Amino acid sequence: MLPPVPNRQLPLFARRALVEYPNLQGTADALGEVEADDNHRYHIKGDIDGKLIRASEWICTHIAEEVGIAAPTPMVIRRLDGSLVFGSRRISGVAEDIATRAYLAQPSNTNLGAPPIGLKPLLSAVYALDQFINNDDRHPGNYLSTDDQGTRRLYTFDFSRAMFWDWPWAGFLRVDSNTVVVGRLLRMLHGFDHITATTTLDRIEGLPLAAVEGFVNRMPEGWLPAQQRDEFLEFWGNGERAARVNDLRRGFDDGSIL
Repeated sequence: MLPPVPNRQLPLFARRALVEYPNLQGTADALGEVEADDNHRYHIKGDIDGKLIRASEWICTHIAEEVGIAAPTPMVIRRLDGSLVFGSRRISGVAEDIATRAYLAQPSNTNLGAPPIGLKPLLSAVYALDQFINNDDRHPGNYLSTDDQGTRRLYTFDFSRAMFWDWPWAGFLRVDSNTVVVGRLLRMLHGFDHITATTTLDRIEGLPLAAVEGFVNRMPEGWLPAQQRDEFLEFWGNGERAARVNDLRRGFDDGSIL
């Protein structure tokens, strides 16, 4: 039996929206932006058509940071109507989407301007994580980049189509998914760092149940129904997680999941 969910002290960390702005991104999963009471702006998302987007975004963003993949700070946002949504803190100095796409599309061996320090390892780590969490929609539009005194820094965001989007998972991603198709293109342009990819898998395997349960318990209770919560924590703690990691290791070794 799993332990009961402890009482959440949500008011200690939820941020309150002061001003709301409409969705101008043209993406179905986004609700828009808010200016919050911590003097930061957030992109916000809610659940759509029964899909547990808030829980997927929350858990995956925390896992990404734990395994060494930079992502915008996640936050619970209380909207003007009182509803609680997932917020992704806007990063200052982010380049326009077209600039980030162009950066990723330029082969590393001919990359001009800001040198692509750490680009191949980062993309390899993201691909390993996306395969593990069953994220089928990774594409150049959900990377953010900044110019840090001549060095391009990349952040990964948008886990809406991961984790609970298609739960329980059945194997790994389809070969025609955006993550696999774009992943192959990025490997052609920048290569694949097998060591970093497997290190990312090692970190996932080493992430203790207590830590992941902590992520889950810090969400508002309504974001993840009890059945999915129990199934997910059982998966993380009963050996299925390690089995999935081992299958990915083999797939990277023999090229079948690349």
